[in-house]
Amino acid sequence: MKDRFAQLWSSLYPIDVLVAGHCAVMILIIAARTGEDPRLALKFMALYGAVMAGALVVAPALDRADHPLLANPAVRFLRHTYPMFLLGPFFRWTHPVSFLFFSEPFDDLLIRADMALFGFHIGRDLAAAWGNRAWLTEWFNFSYLSYYWVTLYLPLYLYFTDRRREFFYVSFICGFTIYLCFLVQALFPAQGPVHFDPGGSGYLAAGPISEFARVFLQRADIPGGAMPSGHVAGTIAVWIFARRFAPRAFLLTSPIVISLCVATVYCRYHYAVDVIAGIITAVACVLIIGPRLYGLLFPLELPEDLEETGGASLRDRDAPAAG
Repeated sequence: MKDRFAQLWSSLYPIDVLVAGHCAVMILIIAARTGEDPRLALKFMALYGAVMAGALVVAPALDRADHPLLANPAVRFLRHTYPMFLLGPFFRWTHPVSFLFFSEPFDDLLIRADMALFGFHIGRDLAAAWGNRAWLTEWFNFSYLSYYWVTLYLPLYLYFTDRRREFFYVSFICGFTIYLCFLVQALFPAQGPVHFDPGGSGYLAAGPISEFARVFLQRADIPGGAMPSGHVAGTIAVWIFARRFAPRAFLLTSPIVISLCVATVYCRYHYAVDVIAGIITAVACVLIIGPRLYGLLFPLELPEDLEETGGASLRDRDAPAAG
């Protein structure tokens, strides 16, 4: 049994362990609440179970199969980056799963926290307090949408420059940061000001960028998953790593990162406490929890400046296929 586990472990990349671990945790917490809604619980246990099987069985099988197509650089790229494509489904699944724990969101509590900290309903009224300027609304909506590239450029840069140890390290810890946000959102549902607003203020309207953001988010967003802000946590996590692995990009992206954090509140997508929680989550995962967890699980995969153990690594095993 021990040998089988060791063989399975040696066939996995850090990203496989990340995906399987998240699915296992979600299955456990859903199983604990099966009695609340058996049909819903079984549905999402099956979904997470299927993804976990893909990470533990299907993905490693692609590495062992001897077929020219599987050695294609595009196929290897998808093999190494598939957790990025799971961010959408995992995020959307948190909302129905949260119904197994609470029937109502915690927005009232978050609004009170915002008002206690800032003296007004900042998540709803910041734009009005700053004069409802159309150009500012356009800029902040652009900044908010920048999440969809500003969280990806660093792992993609590391991948395509063949810095595979750094790629796995950054991908695992940043993925862990965002997946942790999803876990909390499933246990602590919150809709955010744009969805939970008795005053009906809704999305800000200014120009084409704001209208695009509204249409896009009405399709891609869910009326939940606000606390902590995954937008902020994921962006800050990548930003911290960029300072180490791509200093020039860190400087160039700093204005958009800071603007994105403000935009989450200004554009009514999050409460200010969601942003604060997202920043704390990112800092804790990137600087404290993530490096320790990664070093414990994958000592052979640490970036060279952190490496403690010599020997062959998964990155070395894959180098011929990836190149």
